[in-house]
Amino acid sequence: MKNIFLYAARESESFRRVEDYMRQLPLNSTLITLPPGSRFDSPLCLHLRSNDVIILFALDDADISDLLDLREEYENFRILLIMDNEINITNNKYPHLSPRFVAYLDSNIDDATEFLANIYRKEQLNNNLQ
Repeated sequence: MKNIFLYAARESESFRRVEDYMRQLPLNSTLITLPPGSRFDSPLCLHLRSNDVIILFALDDADISDLLDLREEYENFRILLIMDNEINITNNKYPHLSPRFVAYLDSNIDDATEFLANIYRKEQLNNNLQ
């Protein structure tokens, strides 16, 4: 896991909190923040590789719908979905994003970091066995 990508359908204070939190992780990876709302048209997307992790952030139901519209852009990557809080997400569409892990910024963001750490440990183990 060389790169971790972070994307949101739109700019928000909560998205920047997630970005700050992820930048502090002690992983041997580079966090690349894609411009919110860029619809994966940013030149930074050229760095995406099939084994990378994409953290998708959703503030509310509208963001989930926007992310679903873009699913073809990221469906071949490992998806971690972070949502602002359970109150803002009232529909059940988010499983269609096919996330490997779902977390909420207001409650279990630490579980998301543990999930990323587990991915990193597994990759290190696989690299050592080769």
